[in-house]
Amino acid sequence: MAGHGHDASITVWYDTDVMVEHYTSEPYHKYEDVESLKKKFGAPDLVVWYENPYLKSIRQWWAGQKNPFQRNNVRKILDDLGLDRTRWTWVGHHEAHASWALKSPFDKALVFVIDSIGEWDCTSVWKYDGDLTKKASIRYPDSIGLFYSSMVKEAKLVPQKDEAHFESLAVTPSPAIKNKIKSDLVLSAGWQPRFSRNMHRGLGGIYENFRAEDLASATQEIFEELIVNMIEHWVKKTGIKNIILTGGCAYNKKIRSKIPYTLWVPPRPHDGGSAYSCVLAHNRTALIDSLNT
Repeated sequence: MAGHGHDASITVWYDTDVMVEHYTSEPYHKYEDVESLKKKFGAPDLVVWYENPYLKSIRQWWAGQKNPFQRNNVRKILDDLGLDRTRWTWVGHHEAHASWALKSPFDKALVFVIDSIGEWDCTSVWKYDGDLTKKASIRYPDSIGLFYSSMVKEAKLVPQKDEAHFESLAVTPSPAIKNKIKSDLVLSAGWQPRFSRNMHRGLGGIYENFRAEDLASATQEIFEELIVNMIEHWVKKTGIKNIILTGGCAYNKKIRSKIPYTLWVPPRPHDGGSAYSCVLAHNRTALIDSLNT
């Protein structure tokens, strides 16, 4: 299961085989959806949750968000959905995203997970070579995803919803605006991008006088530079030229043409897709043994 924030989705598995996939763009699971699945398949033996709720709660508490431990009480979430006798476990948020590698066409690849925030990681780099190993990460609040979404909000659009529309506005280069935004916000554009401020709650309208088209063009250029710089660093470091891009930022279509290596993007790289990939993560040893066989 993934959700209780956005993209509340469920997949049903029998051991390592998926039986049904139920994806939504809703923030929370619906009782009737769970009941329908229970009638068809029976009550689950185990629920795999798509992130570590304890670590996420600590990060939200540190960031000053309200009631984090109550909001991430998975036991209560499951009880309210009629799954009160069900065992549950969790995998890491970025581990779930990265585990799409097991369904990729590659025997060896670099996996880049880029989204707004996991528990603490906002970007992480993994090596897939039959097994999956985390190599490095960039932690909250230095988030490429939050940077992009905050600029969506500056353009008077809705973050976490209108990113695709914002991307479509990025047509005409805006060097002056790009340089200003980069100077204002980007402290480091090396493999570990750093930002001058926490953009979790947006930027407060500091660029509201710019046209949406100019903001989108400038933002898209910076976004592409940050990601390509990161990929180039790790390709040079490892010699691996197969690239997997996942996390919410992987939905950005323009970045895909800027990556000069063999690229694979999962069919559902966002959090909703983690209802599938979190089970890949949980069953990774069995799946790897199966693939090797």
